[in-house]
Amino acid sequence: MNPRDGTLAIQRCRDCGTLLAPLIAACSGCHGGDLESVPSSGIGSIVSSKVMHRELDGPQDNPASRTIAIVALDDGPWVYSWIAGHIPTHSGQPARDEFQPSAMDERLPLFLVQSDQGP
Repeated sequence: MNPRDGTLAIQRCRDCGTLLAPLIAACSGCHGGDLESVPSSGIGSIVSSKVMHRELDGPQDNPASRTIAIVALDDGPWVYSWIAGHIPTHSGQPARDEFQPSAMDERLPLFLVQSDQGP
């Protein structure tokens, strides 16, 4: 992620060209370690998701929930991410997501579920 310019960066192996998730240290294709950061389209589909609940600081606070997911980027790699928006539960219809720059200082990118799902 590059919060300064609002792009999602992924890794590309300079030896074999395999595209990899951010924060990967070695290529899963050729096991090489010569990786470069390249921009991603920031578009993908949710593979799996889980709503996580946590208690806030004070007893008067309501529990907060966030959705963590694995997003298969159209570029190829899968990334762990936070999800904003309602995830459709229709069987066989993947949720399409778009990377959203976030002010949060997180290691995981934030994706927004696109609402214009077709039938």
